[in-house]
Amino acid sequence: MPPILKEFVCGLTTPRILPGNSTSANRYLPTVLLYDDIGLDYFDRITYLPEYYLTACEIEILRTHIEAIVAEIPNNTDVIELGCGSLRKTELLLDALNRERTGVTYYAIDVMPQPLHESMAKLASRFSNISFCALCGTYDEVLPRLRKSARPKTVLWLGSSIGNLHSPKVVEFLTKISQNVMTANDAILIGMDKQKPTDVIMHAYHDSLGITAKFELNILPHINQLVADYVAQQSGSNSNDAANDLFDMKNFRYVGVYDEKIGRHDSFLEACEDVVVRWPCSIAAQVKDICGSDEEVIIKRGERLYVESAYKYSDSAAEVLAQAAGLTFSAKWIASRDYYMLNMFRKPQAAMTHVPQPLPVSFNKWSVSTERSSRLSNNSLTIKASEQFPTIPSIDEWQNIWKVWDLLTLQIITRDKVMMRPIDLRHPFIFYLGHIPAFADIHMAAAETTPLSEPAIFAQWFERGIDPNMEDTSICHTHSEVPDKWPPVEEITVYRDNVRRRIAAWIDSYSVLKGKVPADAARHVWMAFEHEAMHIETLLYIVLQMNPGDIRSPINCTFEPNRFAQPARCWISYAGCPAVVLGLSSDNEAALGTATLPPGHVFGWDNESPSTNIAVKPFKIQTQPITNGEYFTFLKAVQSGNTELKKSIYNLVPRSWIVLEHDQHSTSAENTTLLATDYGVRTVVGTPSIFSTEAALWPVIVSQVQAVEYANWKGKRLPTESEWTHAARTYHLAYALSITASKSTYSSTVPVDMYLDELLSAQNTTASVHTCQPYDLFVPSDANVGFAHWHPVPVPALQPNSITDANGLPDATFIGNAWEWTSTQFYPFDGFQPSAMYPGYSADFFDPPETCDRNSAHYVIKGGTFATHPRIALRQTFRNWYQRGYPYMLASFRLCEDTV
Repeated sequence: MPPILKEFVCGLTTPRILPGNSTSANRYLPTVLLYDDIGLDYFDRITYLPEYYLTACEIEILRTHIEAIVAEIPNNTDVIELGCGSLRKTELLLDALNRERTGVTYYAIDVMPQPLHESMAKLASRFSNISFCALCGTYDEVLPRLRKSARPKTVLWLGSSIGNLHSPKVVEFLTKISQNVMTANDAILIGMDKQKPTDVIMHAYHDSLGITAKFELNILPHINQLVADYVAQQSGSNSNDAANDLFDMKNFRYVGVYDEKIGRHDSFLEACEDVVVRWPCSIAAQVKDICGSDEEVIIKRGERLYVESAYKYSDSAAEVLAQAAGLTFSAKWIASRDYYMLNMFRKPQAAMTHVPQPLPVSFNKWSVSTERSSRLSNNSLTIKASEQFPTIPSIDEWQNIWKVWDLLTLQIITRDKVMMRPIDLRHPFIFYLGHIPAFADIHMAAAETTPLSEPAIFAQWFERGIDPNMEDTSICHTHSEVPDKWPPVEEITVYRDNVRRRIAAWIDSYSVLKGKVPADAARHVWMAFEHEAMHIETLLYIVLQMNPGDIRSPINCTFEPNRFAQPARCWISYAGCPAVVLGLSSDNEAALGTATLPPGHVFGWDNESPSTNIAVKPFKIQTQPITNGEYFTFLKAVQSGNTELKKSIYNLVPRSWIVLEHDQHSTSAENTTLLATDYGVRTVVGTPSIFSTEAALWPVIVSQVQAVEYANWKGKRLPTESEWTHAARTYHLAYALSITASKSTYSSTVPVDMYLDELLSAQNTTASVHTCQPYDLFVPSDANVGFAHWHPVPVPALQPNSITDANGLPDATFIGNAWEWTSTQFYPFDGFQPSAMYPGYSADFFDPPETCDRNSAHYVIKGGTFATHPRIALRQTFRNWYQRGYPYMLASFRLCEDTV
């Protein structure tokens, strides 16, 4: 029996539950069977209907933004369209490519040969500068033919066809496309229908002429024909068995249902009376082999057979989709009515993004958190193994981090720049090339109780770098001796590869032993991993201080024009807590010792233990960090004012900025009172303007000294470590619960922690049970971490009291984009013990309280950047720190104030 008929038999005999709907199950008909010749004709007619806005919106976007879209497609490229249909929309793109590009080959993929070849012949006669190739068949059949092409590729997936697939299938399909067709920097352009008022969506799928109903019902005669053809093939063309239709279309009606919370329209065929489906005798045995029975199938009156879904997506869905599929969200174009969007994604060379489990329904950034929150009860939260980071990173995690490291050290930093030292307070780049494998090798040797890898002298030269006192660089912790001459890059690379093989062999052994290894050995390996992850950020912020022209970009990047005003500031309040828990309560290095590693154990650095309780009084905090645009407004105010700050305004300009346009009095070391005309933000993919591009809405990267000056100007302050931690993890859990809350509605006058207590009271549980977990399990899935982007992304441009769901909580961002400065000096928790494996990791940077106002004093930063590994960004106990005057760290800030 053909696979499509096997699927039909399974669907008619085995009900299944739709994602996000755990209360009911439906038998189903294969969606692909909608598209025979008659179905394609019906669908083409639907696209011309006034109610069916999707096609009109996509055409409008293509017409309005065609120049920007074509700018993303290079010469000598392959344009591959998935499910091209009538090619009506594609003509607009082909027309522009025909004019603006050379060497383009267009591949159209569809399952219906005749209309495909007819359309291609017409296009070939119109667009002489483009080569055309028709590929008839399923994606699995035709895509392998494109696999070996070395040319750049742009894949087109238009018409919101993505919405017909549930999220696991979308990710599976895009991953297959990415792995088998695309190479680094290739693009895929996807049409995605947006969430909007229910009546608009219902009209689109219930047109006044009834064409949509005819389209959906046409699946029944198509099934009849396929079964009849197969029966005739099995039993002979004269058999009466072949003449019986399984379905009578008159016995069914089309029904469509839209679920606002999920953002999905589902199409069903509802039985108008009891229906009996009898299997033809010649295939009954095959039916029994498939489903275990060849008995007749009874469909009761009112029962609905599921046919297809059409997902509608939120603004953040493209970001969540990109991270789940291992792509980078690159550009977006939106229809004028905000009904529809074309999103461009690119295949990155390397990334460390974390795929959330379970995959978000409709790629809503909160759906994973909401699903987890639904399991809260009786002071417990059951976390599935697939939702947790394994204690020891898998070999895939290691390989991903190695790819990012190699991209930084072998491409972004070109070979002729390895001896550069862009920041005087740090070693030249070549040190870091050796530091990562040397540190790892020292800990692998300790884990295995075996000798160091050769050359062993590398461990002596590269073990520890420098972080001198900013005010007196002669003061510095102990560090490795600097050789008279650094070894050649080639020798360091061989050494690096040997250490990596050593790590991979240990991970293999760990897997064979099923994690039953000594805890101290496992900690050494874990340290090597997180150390490399942290130094990717270190190396990155050093790279950003290079001349931008010396940086080789890792990916094509488009910066959106700045079309929005700075966000009107939204604040959320907290009642406080008598005992906010900071740190890890179950990771005692000395106590674990050489005992067998406990299952599911979470390691932390020495400053995370032992946990401590901090009392927090009532406070208010901003929902978003301060942006580049807002910070420039501060600088302008300083420049026009008559304060002492004006004399040193040069020191207030972020080192994350670079002058793009001078006037005759531009800010420089010689002229410290005037600002430049325009600044760009330093990234490895360009220097977008803080005025004319989206960078105006990125969090500003500053030192803590600069952040405090801004806060003073506003009459506010920075949050403490305990305030920031309480705000972030309480908000995340409250938002996740609020989405499914049926009665409770948040009010801006209610503190978030009190609102959370109200939500949890119905679950017979309290917040502290869940907010003190090592990992924040409720961070939204679109968090910009793990190189989801190679730069920050805009903060949500919200108006005061604006909301993002029916229960009223404003949209807040705590994790991703940039670390955030706190007003807490870096100090040990009571009972602190330095790590025996790395004694100086934290202890070398604890400062006496009386040094708190010095630029060299170390302060805690929380959160995580676009370059932070998800393991670190989501471990809410992690404490990072830097000297408060250090201007290069990827750290921003938000404002806070006391409340009564």
